Amino acid sequence: MASEMYLALGVLLIIAIAGDFFYTTVSFNGAGILSRTISTSIAAIFLWVNRKTDSRVLFKFSGMTHILALVIAWIGLLWLGLFLLLMSDPSSVLHAPSQTAASAANKFYFSGYVLSTLGNGQYIPNGKSWQVIVAAFSFAGFIFITTAMTYLMNLTSAVIHKRELSLFISNLGETPEEILSNSYNGTNFKRLTRLAPDLQQMINKHSQNHYAHPGVHYFYSIPRDESLSVNLTNLDEAITLLETRVKNETLIDEDLRPLRNAIDKFLHTIQNHFIKTPDLEIECKPDFQHLKQSGISIDNELFKENRTNKRRILLSGLLQSSGWSWKDIYKQGQNKKQTNKN
Repeated sequence: MASEMYLALGVLLIIAIAGDFFYTTVSFNGAGILSRTISTSIAAIFLWVNRKTDSRVLFKFSGMTHILALVIAWIGLLWLGLFLLLMSDPSSVLHAPSQTAASAANKFYFSGYVLSTLGNGQYIPNGKSWQVIVAAFSFAGFIFITTAMTYLMNLTSAVIHKRELSLFISNLGETPEEILSNSYNGTNFKRLTRLAPDLQQMINKHSQNHYAHPGVHYFYSIPRDESLSVNLTNLDEAITLLETRVKNETLIDEDLRPLRNAIDKFLHTIQNHFIKTPDLEIECKPDFQHLKQSGISIDNELFKENRTNKRRILLSGLLQSSGWSWKDIYKQGQNKKQTNKN
């Protein structure tokens, strides 16, 4: 009975961990259930510490912790699965010099050596069936290691692109008002619309990177100018101000619509797993005086409250998922009030 239980648990565990590993690393469709659970749990801890301490210093360890936890879980559970499989047969592994059955501790030791592909002549599989199984797991260990390394390299590339995109946007301005004032040439906003295709391409690439490698979300940035959540919100708010506040910008919707659509697709990509309904509704108050001083004409009658509020609720969730808030976008005149959830 114990042997059958070991066999069943071992097989189920191996199937579950292999499925989660390959779905996460090579399917390019997001993370498996186990990987997603581990990642969200770690993220919740880091965000909780951030809320309690109001410090982003520990965020530098978030991505590293996330990756280490996944690798340890994948290898550890595969190791455990093979160990349970070997435990289903008392004589599955022999001590080579004495030809006696290995103990449970020695089987655990043997399992690790098999998966590491190092090989060890002190213990050997007993019989042809176990020889084939052990050889298969040795090969599986090699596949796990090489696939994990490839995944980590792709993830690193995605993180670098994420920060490049953040810096690209922050160079346009550190607030929505700065993006507009820096883009205004006294007549129109061609400085912004000229860069829109490049921004659209970079955002679309990040959306695909994020979808294929969700772990990129957990590499939080400490500096504000390297945070994509902050800078993407700044950019989106700048476009919203153009659409809802600036006079005589009849061509702005046509020029910036593809860029707006790219932002929409990114928000849709991360909405289900990373954006939670925010606890607070924020009254956003741009510095219109700064815009007027730059010569930009403002019309309060153009404001579309329902449309912008819906976007800002989604953007608020994006900010909170990275440990930021609207006070990091509009630093003055922020009012927070409890959302009526009923």
